[in-house]
Amino acid sequence: MLDMHAPNLTGSIRVLVHNSDEKHHRVAAAAAATKRSRKRAPHSPQVREKRTFHAMFAFGLLLGALELYIVLHYL
Repeated sequence: MLDMHAPNLTGSIRVLVHNSDEKHHRVAAAAAATKRSRKRAPHSPQVREKRTFHAMFAFGLLLGALELYIVLHYL
């Protein structure tokens, strides 16, 4: 039906969609390159293990304090 009223309209829509797709691909590629260049160097496994240990130790202390509070509260 569009072809009957405006024969060039479907072609124009195709061109606009194609141009829009190209623009989005350029922006996405530029953004991806920017993100990669700003990425920090990966930490060593020892640093990750130390952080995990500290987090688990803090959580254990918090849980132990909560348990102690509950036990002492009911005495």
